[in-house]
Amino acid sequence: MDIEQTQEIAISEHARNLGMLAAQLGYEGSLALGALEDEVRFFQQRTVESCMEIGKRLLLIKEQTPHGEFNKRIEILNFTPRMAQKFMSAVLKFSKTNSSSLLQKAGNQTKLLELVMLDDDEIELLDQGGSIGDVNLDSIETMSVRELKQALREARANDEAKDKLIQSKDQKINKLDTELNKSNSQAQILKKQETEQQQLTASALDTLHSACLTMHNDVVRFTNAINSIQAAIEEHGLYNIQEQLEANVVAAFQQIAQTSVELAIQIDFTEMVNPSWMPQVESDASHFDATDVEQ
Repeated sequence: MDIEQTQEIAISEHARNLGMLAAQLGYEGSLALGALEDEVRFFQQRTVESCMEIGKRLLLIKEQTPHGEFNKRIEILNFTPRMAQKFMSAVLKFSKTNSSSLLQKAGNQTKLLELVMLDDDEIELLDQGGSIGDVNLDSIETMSVRELKQALREARANDEAKDKLIQSKDQKINKLDTELNKSNSQAQILKKQETEQQQLTASALDTLHSACLTMHNDVVRFTNAINSIQAAIEEHGLYNIQEQLEANVVAAFQQIAQTSVELAIQIDFTEMVNPSWMPQVESDASHFDATDVEQ
């Protein structure tokens, strides 16, 4: 593809984009730069309608102007870049509204360009009959440019004050919410720790009860086995194993005593077998005293 074909494609694409912008703006006139500039001069003599028409043409001129040349062109038309931007912004903002009531109430370019500073939702609110502070469709029509400018400034200042108040309240709410969440979090941690402690306690007690029950059952079986052996000794005269039986029983209880020492749990076996609160049963030996032995 040669340079000439490339340029033709670029020009064709640019023309298509320009046509799409014109259709979007609702412009049906000539797109030639000279014609557009002449129309700007014509509409400069008119009011609100001319502001919108000027804005449309300035947008179209900007679309066709190489970067850096737009300001030079609008200076020839006696526009500053800031003023041209206001006209173009007016078109982009107010072309979105379906009703022309706001444009009609504005009455002149100066008021309209003051309204350009409003947000899209604020413009829609006014166009639908709502109010922004003291500004509404009726007041816009009767206010001077200075009064409108002051009213809009006050309305914006009030909105900023409200926003700051809301922001301050939100910050306080967020702070309280954070503190509450922190408090709840700490409570949940304590509850979790308490629950874990309870679970550990319950598990330890279950183990203890199981171990004690096992030992109790083993002692019962041990006692039954010893009784069975003693019965066999008496029945069959197996007195030769009596001493061995007694020695094994003593060894078993010594092991229990040693276990208590290893567990560091002091057990008074004498007190357990013969508690102090029980009446003492005197043995036969207790009837003998020293004089008896001497005799």
